[in-house]
Amino acid sequence: MPRDNKKRGTRWNTITHEGMRNIIMYEYLPSLLGERIPAYSGYKADLHPGISHIFQSAAFRFGHTMIPPGIYRRDEQCNYRMTKAGQPAIRLCTTWWDSNEILANSTVDELLMGMASQVAEREDNLLGTDIRNNLFGPMEFTRRDLGALNIMRGRDNGLPDYNTARAYFGLPTRKTWNEINPELFKRNPELLRSLMEIYSNNLDNIDIYLGGMLESTQGPGELFTAVIKDQFLRLRDADRFWFENEQSGIFTKSEIEDIKKVTLWDIIANTTSIDPDSIQRNVFVWAKGDPCPQPYQLNSSMLEPCVPLQRYDYFEGSELVYIYACVFLGFIPILCAGAGYGLVKLQNRKRRRLKILQEAIQKRNNSEGKIVDKMIVREWLHANHRRLVKVKFGPEPALYIIDRKGETLRTFNFQDVNSVSIEESQEADNGPNKGLILLRIPRDYDLVLELDSVASRRKFIAKLETFLTSHKKHFALAQTNRDLMLAKAETKERRQRKLEQFFREAYALTFGLRPGERRRRSEDNDSGEVVTVMRTSLSKSEFASALGMKADAVFVKKMFNIVDKDGDGRISFQEFLDTVLLFSRGKTEDKLRIIFDMCDKDSNGVIDKEELSEMLRSLVEIARTTSLSDDHVTELIDGMFQGAGLERKDYLTYNDFKLMMKEYKGDFVAIGLDCKGAKQNFLDMSTNVARMTSFHIEQLPPEDSKNWAHKQWDALSTFLEENRQNIYYLFIFYVITIVLFVERFIYYSFMAEHTDLRHIMGVGIAITRGSAAALSFNYSLLLLTMCRNTLTKLKEFSIQQYIPLDSHIQFHKIVACTAGFFSVLHSVGHIVNFYHVSTQPLAHLRCLTAEVTFPSDARPTISFWLFKTVTGLTGILLFVVMTIIFVFAHPTIRQKAYKFFWKTHSLYILLYALCLIHGLARLTGSPRFWLFFIGPAILFAIDKVVSLRTKYMALDIIETELLPSDVIKIKFYRPPNLKYLSGQWVRLACSVFRSNEFHSFTLTSAPHENFLSCHIKAQGPWTWKLRNYFDPCNYNPAEHPKIRIEGPFGGGNQDWYKFEVAVMVGGGIGVTPYASMLNDLVFGTSTNRYSGVACKKVYFLWICPSHKHFEWFIDVLRDVERKDVTNVLEIHIFITQFFHKFDLRTTMLYICENHFHRVSKTSIFTGLKAINHFGRPDMTSFLKFVQKKHSYVSKIGVFSCGPRPLTKSVMSACDDVNKGRRLPYFIHHFENFG
Repeated sequence: MPRDNKKRGTRWNTITHEGMRNIIMYEYLPSLLGERIPAYSGYKADLHPGISHIFQSAAFRFGHTMIPPGIYRRDEQCNYRMTKAGQPAIRLCTTWWDSNEILANSTVDELLMGMASQVAEREDNLLGTDIRNNLFGPMEFTRRDLGALNIMRGRDNGLPDYNTARAYFGLPTRKTWNEINPELFKRNPELLRSLMEIYSNNLDNIDIYLGGMLESTQGPGELFTAVIKDQFLRLRDADRFWFENEQSGIFTKSEIEDIKKVTLWDIIANTTSIDPDSIQRNVFVWAKGDPCPQPYQLNSSMLEPCVPLQRYDYFEGSELVYIYACVFLGFIPILCAGAGYGLVKLQNRKRRRLKILQEAIQKRNNSEGKIVDKMIVREWLHANHRRLVKVKFGPEPALYIIDRKGETLRTFNFQDVNSVSIEESQEADNGPNKGLILLRIPRDYDLVLELDSVASRRKFIAKLETFLTSHKKHFALAQTNRDLMLAKAETKERRQRKLEQFFREAYALTFGLRPGERRRRSEDNDSGEVVTVMRTSLSKSEFASALGMKADAVFVKKMFNIVDKDGDGRISFQEFLDTVLLFSRGKTEDKLRIIFDMCDKDSNGVIDKEELSEMLRSLVEIARTTSLSDDHVTELIDGMFQGAGLERKDYLTYNDFKLMMKEYKGDFVAIGLDCKGAKQNFLDMSTNVARMTSFHIEQLPPEDSKNWAHKQWDALSTFLEENRQNIYYLFIFYVITIVLFVERFIYYSFMAEHTDLRHIMGVGIAITRGSAAALSFNYSLLLLTMCRNTLTKLKEFSIQQYIPLDSHIQFHKIVACTAGFFSVLHSVGHIVNFYHVSTQPLAHLRCLTAEVTFPSDARPTISFWLFKTVTGLTGILLFVVMTIIFVFAHPTIRQKAYKFFWKTHSLYILLYALCLIHGLARLTGSPRFWLFFIGPAILFAIDKVVSLRTKYMALDIIETELLPSDVIKIKFYRPPNLKYLSGQWVRLACSVFRSNEFHSFTLTSAPHENFLSCHIKAQGPWTWKLRNYFDPCNYNPAEHPKIRIEGPFGGGNQDWYKFEVAVMVGGGIGVTPYASMLNDLVFGTSTNRYSGVACKKVYFLWICPSHKHFEWFIDVLRDVERKDVTNVLEIHIFITQFFHKFDLRTTMLYICENHFHRVSKTSIFTGLKAINHFGRPDMTSFLKFVQKKHSYVSKIGVFSCGPRPLTKSVMSACDDVNKGRRLPYFIHHFENFG
């Protein structure tokens, strides 16, 4: 462009710009304000030209009151154009953000001529409906109220109140509400009352916008007129380049006069094709006589209704897909939980069926092929409870009541009876009541059965008669009234209530309480209950049940005969009460007499050695241990006679018996009966002192008395000190996780605005990216916790003192739960994010990411984002896989259906593969998961490769042995160059089953032995299959089964040799690690293998229900005691499934054990040097004993292995002792089994 033309263009632009300013200042403002604008007096340099807050936030908004509900369009001949819908004007509320469509269907000339003729809304305090609740906000789908926005804008900008603003502009302040607009409030008094109520009748609280609008009548009120006038005058007078400023030299005086002559009519007439005579000269005002008057003043009722906003809802059409997707994701955990529950039930059902099948085969063999009849009925238990059962007739002379699971609920035995009483209820054949049958035999509860009809009852009676006749039993059939039958029926539930009352009354009377003191019923009912109790008597089976024993036990028979003084075969309430009173409050002499009478089988006043031998065998039977040999019994009896100075006698008189028991006289003071079957303990609990004399626990120095706060501080300090490593690493873990979350959250909230993600997705993107960073770290860390070979190797170095490697499984669970939380948060966040993305127009999405291209202008729906993008599809798959892994890792599923737990956990490979793919689409940013994953993945892969050295090596089985309590011992070849420590474990698989299904078991062989062995208890499906396969009845060595192993891996007990003094506690099958550790200990000390190593003394506490279940371990202990030439090992055995420590049976066992140990230096029950204790150990007292005895060391290792309650009690004992803040300090290591 030539230089002169460019200058000329700039000049005309300036003239046009100044012409517009002239129109606004000297044409529009006078029309709006209704007064002339003062003449220009020159540039004022000290005047501020800025836009004031009160103008832009309040007065500037006055024009909103003039907005009409529609816009007229006309031509030069005054023809007003109708809309396509036949409406007289374009409705404002339907055209928000749609100017392109209006301009496409209308000319600018038509719009200008229509607006020139159209009269605006009155300049008052009212706003049109189109801007009230129909204002369409940007990129949002909510209706807005322009008046409310104006009020809120003033408050956001901190504008002063209405009166303060008036005072500032030199206007008088309002004293009363009526002064604001008297005419308005006179016409609308309700408006005045509403205002006074809203503003608490305080004029100084009125918002500027509201007060200014209320002043309006035929234009802005005093306040808004002053504000608008002030603002425009300052803009004019403070502008050095204002066109009237001759000093600026921009325009000459004649040019200024020409500019001042320009009106908006001139511009319209010269820039459009509109005939100048078609519009009035003053286009801002239409006066009578001007061209083309409007047809009528528009109001909203004349126009089409506002179009619903869903026209602009970009989410339209995606609702069902979105709802179904959310429901699907929500139901995945429920479906997985249901599948897990079903699998557990299925496994239980398989085990029940196998058990029922085995029992059926056994019974079929015993019954020699007899046919067993069955019938489905309902058993009547009491008025409000009936249960559907199956009655099986025989093959033995008994009825078996079986539930739907195939388990026997009750056996109605006819073996020892000759006659059966049968009663049937009296019902009409077509009556509403169902047929009832009552069966009654001596010394058993009544059996009441309900059948569907009288015909079914006749069928049942016929089968029962045939069955009884086949077993040569007599029966008496009688009919009775239905209600009378049910009232007299002595069912198990009714009998149980009577027995509970029986034992309650006996307990109350025994300890000096009046029976009526604890009752809450009326005296009449009390007397009735007392009579019922007095008439109740116990059978032998009920007495045995109360003692917690079987009815055929020798001790029960002897005790029953003593208590049943009248010999009628039942124990009356008075007989039972006399006995428990004697044991609880009687003299020692009387208690000894009862024991003597129990031993005196023939009641001849003396006890011969045969009778004493029978009594000893009954006590061994109570202990559930192996039976005594004749030599042991003879040795024990001879020792007892010799100890009492009666070696020349073959029998004992009562005086001889007292002499023999003289040294135990103190033990009989508190002797009593522990009726644990009746849930009543008839013992004086005030004398319940721990019987642990073998520990020789002496009185420790008294601890300093401390107040409550000091004790709590000590407890907290001890807890923090004992768990300091776990707490420290958990703290570090959560700090890193939270920092990663917060860093990404802040980045996407405040530092990534340029990416438009925050604008489109809102705060959801910050939450999802933060949770993505946290779960990436968590998922990667999970791999490290499962690097078993690495963890085992680390235990050989001193680093294990600073890292709690034994807690890697617990840490794995904590990390997994944390990852699960952030995974759910991430998933929910992205569901919300995809919703926001689906509501955006295509123009916004093209700015979202360069990685996704759209081949056409078709807007992508929610189904596209969820199912057609890599991020959405892999996200759904990840959620499904994660949920399956988490649900099937539940302890119940892991225990009952381990195979499915292991298979679902193997999906971790798919999980990590999907995590790597998930971010490749780069929808919200570059993928970062690989940064966390690559290091742990390499280490985990190397760890897995190390496991392959033994995993696929098939090892021959040397021998198998089936042991009591469903334990099997498997001995197999040791791989060459395999090194391990005692207390370590392997993952074991058998080739006859799934060769890739491995299970964890502790090695029971010692490191110096040239073979490997495991003792495996049958608990789950796989171990039961293993046990049944190697059962001598089923095992076929010709099949040559092989063993495969992974490991060995470090266990919680392998560091026992690092402590100078160690305490080992084993419970249940948890004794398996100690089979290896104790063998290793005695081998090392006897061969000086551990010379220079810390271990000098080991205390081993074996806690078991009974010896009978772990005879194999007794053999191990026997071999260990034989090899222990240095006495480094001290063993204590506790039998837990027993009675109170001062119960009669426990006391007698205790006496026999002491006698035998004194004579032969071994236990009467096990043959070991180890002493047997009856009951659970007092771990706190024992640890205090060890603490005092070995006060020269600084720390003692405590190792426990067994059920969770056992390890928890040992941990609590360590905590209690460590609270005393005395040395040595106890450090607890543990493993849980079961």
